Amino acid sequence: MPPRIRGSRAFTTTIALSLALLTGAVVAQQQSPGLQGSQGPVAAMFSDDQQRDRSLALSFLSVDLPATKAAAFPAHVYLSAGDLERAFDKADFRPDATIVPTNTDLQITAAAPATQRVLIDRVRKQPDVMRELEDQIAARRKQSPAPAGGEPGVLRIGIDSFVAQLRRGDTAGSTGAFPKAACLVATDFASGGAVDRRELFVQDRVRQGIAACLAALDAAGARSLVLPLMGAASSTTQSNDPMFEGQRTLKECRLINSAAGIALGIHDFAADRRSLREIGLVQWDQEIAGMFKAPAGSRAAQTAEAAYRIFAGQMKEAFQKGLAGQKTTAGDVNGTCNAILNGR
Repeated sequence: MPPRIRGSRAFTTTIALSLALLTGAVVAQQQSPGLQGSQGPVAAMFSDDQQRDRSLALSFLSVDLPATKAAAFPAHVYLSAGDLERAFDKADFRPDATIVPTNTDLQITAAAPATQRVLIDRVRKQPDVMRELEDQIAARRKQSPAPAGGEPGVLRIGIDSFVAQLRRGDTAGSTGAFPKAACLVATDFASGGAVDRRELFVQDRVRQGIAACLAALDAAGARSLVLPLMGAASSTTQSNDPMFEGQRTLKECRLINSAAGIALGIHDFAADRRSLREIGLVQWDQEIAGMFKAPAGSRAAQTAEAAYRIFAGQMKEAFQKGLAGQKTTAGDVNGTCNAILNGR
């Protein structure tokens, strides 16, 4: 189970986030009556992305989570192929909250991890919000650092997270191309290189950071949330390939492992859900296209399509197993991915 929020500072932050998210929800309902109906921002983006590129149809999956003691309504979890930027930039798709990767030092302007920039590049366009975010990070750094043991920095990869309010003192008329709250999970070192420390990305670690983020944002009143695959370092070449599985296979394995760990985190959080109605996990569509697309009619096209079909099926199976509380192992993907999925 995710750790409970402790301490007066965490309590104060949660109250502030709750007020901000509640205000945003009221405004959103007034401006967009459709949000009170069957489709929220995550579902809207899911539907729109399905129409944008039908060749990626196999990468879409919708799963319902049952009602809980604290939430009399079900939640909808979406796995899709799209772009996190669209979730931020288009108001109709913008969720209440997001989970994004960061580095162990909470250096939000560092190059690693690359996906962090999707959020930070938008926040820095509003200097007041950026300064408040930096102040919140400075306060977090004053707390006890991560335990020693080969894991330097403020946050431990996969396990530790940091919740930030992005519109403190926000008025109803102001806008920003980002959600009102974000939870940052460490997935790399500030200088990069964590891709070769795959023991830091085992599913039982990643699930902890995701579950903690979901618990904090849910307690703050978020109704909708989007996050990308994280901890896969899919844009990075792994220098250590102990099982000689090849860089292409390693990339696929890291993506599958990421989806599995995130889904396990959702499972660990689900029973205590109170406010979240939508959770969207976005696979970067350009990455999938780069991995599997080939010129139409070429000899490679049929092979690429078959490879994509296998990969998409493995992703969905890992995601569904995680939501059911089961880890994905190399045996679930025809014996490949042993170096990633069976790591310790």
